[in-house]
Amino acid sequence: MMAKHTALVAALCASTACALLAPPQRVRFMRPLKAAGLDPSSPQMQAEFEKLKDASRGFVEKELELMGIPHSADMDDMTIKLRLMEARIVMAAPAAAGPAANASPYEKLVFEKPAIKAYVDRLYNKGDINGANIFMEYINDPQQAQNRYGKEADYQAVFAKADELMAAPAFTSAKLAYSGFPMMGEDGLRGQMESIGAVKAFSVTEEDPVTGMTGTVEFEAEADAKTAVEKWDGADMGNDVMLSLKYQ
Repeated sequence: MMAKHTALVAALCASTACALLAPPQRVRFMRPLKAAGLDPSSPQMQAEFEKLKDASRGFVEKELELMGIPHSADMDDMTIKLRLMEARIVMAAPAAAGPAANASPYEKLVFEKPAIKAYVDRLYNKGDINGANIFMEYINDPQQAQNRYGKEADYQAVFAKADELMAAPAFTSAKLAYSGFPMMGEDGLRGQMESIGAVKAFSVTEEDPVTGMTGTVEFEAEADAKTAVEKWDGADMGNDVMLSLKYQ
């Protein structure tokens, strides 16, 4: 067991070094990959290893490509699997206040409709890595996915499920994660939120002179949260800063 753990640690370190040296590639998912902070003996890493231990290199490379994670042909099979293990864990962690403005259609949609991520997770859990990859590709580019896989009956079922989930009502709640608001102090920003409706809970987690204030707010009424999103989400504050309010 110790030898296996040591090998896993060594491979993880090697994969992290490769990530720093890899040449830049076209990136769809813009959230950073911080592999150095992951413990190879953690339950999350062990669980991902069990899912991927029998996966082919082609499947692993395809998923990394869809996620926009750089990899190279000279990486050995263990290293490239570790890269994907790291990526899955980091990408599964929710952003503080929704996806980046230039995120892929899939990444944006999973914040609005959590049922989509739950479906992809179920595909992974039953070992259908190819189905999960094609599902994500269809959401990102339906025409390309149809051209590539449209003749396969099994994948037509995947496309139909994607259409069903995309057409479902978006998730809403009374609780929002926010970011980008000007530096007006906790009381001042809470007052802005209360101009929409009664606030049940409010917190500020970060105050930055450039990117503004970040935190969470929970309204008494879900309708007030929806009003706040409609009023402020996506508003341009200048200097490449935009207001963001995302349902939690």
